[in-house]
Amino acid sequence: MQLTARCKLLAAGMLLSFLGPPAIQSARAEDRSQFTTTWFQQLRRGPLGGLSVVHPRGDVSVSVSDRSSVELGYSADIVSGATPALYSVDAVTTATTFDDVRHEGSVGLSFERSRSEVGVSAGASSESDYNSLVLTAAGNVDLNDRNTNIALSYSRNFDQSCDRDNRDRTPLEREALIGAHPCEKDYFFGADVPGETVWRDIVLDTTEATLTQNLSPTTVLQLALYGQVIRGFQANPYRRVRVSGVDAQENVPSVRARGALVSRLNRYIEPTRGAVHFEARGYSDTWGINSGSFSMAYHQRAGDNLVVRARSRIYQQSAASFFKDAYFYETEGPAGAFFSGNREHAPLRSLLTGGKLSYVNEARHGESVWGLFDELRLDLKGDLLFFQELPAGPVSENPFSVSDQFLSSDRVLDGFILQLGLQMAY
Repeated sequence: MQLTARCKLLAAGMLLSFLGPPAIQSARAEDRSQFTTTWFQQLRRGPLGGLSVVHPRGDVSVSVSDRSSVELGYSADIVSGATPALYSVDAVTTATTFDDVRHEGSVGLSFERSRSEVGVSAGASSESDYNSLVLTAAGNVDLNDRNTNIALSYSRNFDQSCDRDNRDRTPLEREALIGAHPCEKDYFFGADVPGETVWRDIVLDTTEATLTQNLSPTTVLQLALYGQVIRGFQANPYRRVRVSGVDAQENVPSVRARGALVSRLNRYIEPTRGAVHFEARGYSDTWGINSGSFSMAYHQRAGDNLVVRARSRIYQQSAASFFKDAYFYETEGPAGAFFSGNREHAPLRSLLTGGKLSYVNEARHGESVWGLFDELRLDLKGDLLFFQELPAGPVSENPFSVSDQFLSSDRVLDGFILQLGLQMAY
């Protein structure tokens, strides 16, 4: 079900709120393999239960010459849980349970010269009600005696989302998709079932520019500018919103432009053999959502092979211009033509805190690690997630608004992330 994609986006949205735009991956003229398994668990009180996502991933880079390499990747999302099917003041009594698996594969080719790298890649993913094709081009160049690096990347997604066949219906007349409706496919691409389901196109254009500057032998500054334009169907086809007594399928704009500016600073602390990391991120989009986050992390080497990291990040965003608390959708109606029950469109505040333990073993004195590897790395990471949905309207007028109890003494943990990773270079 597309709940897989949408709930994955919920998890991914949570993570992206903390992690910021993805860094450009540089090519390496050596063979590498990396395998990770990530478990995200959302915790809920009440009959809805929680959302669970298990994400295994494997990436292999094989050099085909001294200056070129081929990268292959595979990942999956195994999703199960429950999500509200109706956004209303009593939504907790209406839930949809689901489970699904999403498969994704990618292939890339990169070329490296003494001071520059370029690469192209293609990826595809599929699940029962969502398909995606993505093409990416990226490159970076070293300047100023390798003290400055400029990187650029561009990607285009050609996606398809299954939806209820609501043609010729007004927004308040549209019905939501349910699991009984068939989302058929013609091999990879979706196939419409007239009167039941249709496949809607989504096109994403994403670009990123990154400047990395060595300020001193122990301090590195990075600035990243990220932009994306999404065109097409962007609602959750399974979610209904109670608007003025009518339970209609969620309706959001078909175009969304968004951008983010990220600043990162890393500094090595020689006396302690540690490093401190700071990151600030600002975000804005055409739907009216503005957000900011700030994070800190500290890495400490313990002995020759262990590295310990602790980090925390706080994030807050405003609501989309068309988002309302459920009470006001029911009593006042929509804000214009659009209405949404997605918590990612609501005002919210979040905190992530956690740690990471890494075992790093590098070849020394011409001897390989375990007789096979130039480098071997094992990672164990854990993070705790706390969220607060803020009221999107006047609290005094909304008897059902969420109270301000963020991180109060009776606050219950909202989720956690566990990750186990293995990286090998040979």
